[in-house]
Amino acid sequence: FGSARGDRSGWNRRRIRVRSSVEYDAICDVSVKSAKGGEERRVGDLWDVRSGQKAAVVFLTHFGDFTSWELGQQISKKISLFDEKDVPVICIGLGSVDNARKYSQLLSVNKSLVFADEPGNCHTALGFSKGLAPDADVNAYLKLLPMLAGIGSPGTIQEVLRGYTGDRRAKPIFTSPNMFDVLGTGYQRPFELATLRLGNMRSILQNWDELKPKETEQLTWQGGAIVFKGEDVIFKHVDTGILTYADVDKMLEAAASLTRANDTGDGGVIEAAAVPTEP
Repeated sequence: FGSARGDRSGWNRRRIRVRSSVEYDAICDVSVKSAKGGEERRVGDLWDVRSGQKAAVVFLTHFGDFTSWELGQQISKKISLFDEKDVPVICIGLGSVDNARKYSQLLSVNKSLVFADEPGNCHTALGFSKGLAPDADVNAYLKLLPMLAGIGSPGTIQEVLRGYTGDRRAKPIFTSPNMFDVLGTGYQRPFELATLRLGNMRSILQNWDELKPKETEQLTWQGGAIVFKGEDVIFKHVDTGILTYADVDKMLEAAASLTRANDTGDGGVIEAAAVPTEP
């Protein structure tokens, strides 16, 4: 807790300020630019912090990355559920305003939800991974190849394989009826996720010049996601590697719950503590 301070009235009343989270302190004064209007906004002003409003803040990778695309697609499907809970979704990606606008256009993501952090100040302040051998004087495109093979990118190989083998714990991607229904319904079928990724890859490559970040070193940077309640963190996920992004359903659950939790990135929760009252 912060120190008690006397106010300027003659009563010398004592006020106690609850210390904000480390994560909020790290990013609250960072400026990002809106994909909608291009204006600069302070991150701490993107939701009503003083009232304790909850906000799902997604730190995308660059706007031409598989991770950002899959997250954008999932968020678009679930945005109405966040809206029902009065929880704004804020997507902050690596790249320019033009990159952010193209990303929003291609994925039909509302531009008012998307913000560009061209220098990557949020990602740096939060200590997110910068990928394989970040200090090595090697072209980032060359670093991507071993990362896609899981080197310096924990969890990526498993996630790639899951796209081909399916996942009975995950929800289907495509709405029925579709060709994957021959393999059953109610779960993510073999090759279903891989098919989505193939389509994403085609779209990304066709629009690469308008999506890629100006700073090529950001091609290997990873992101994460935090659900805040005011200044407090009630959910946190840190990407360990390519395609190891946050589970949007868990973010939604956190937005509706009274628990604090950290997502491990592999579907588990490594820390959860009940809170008796909402902070």
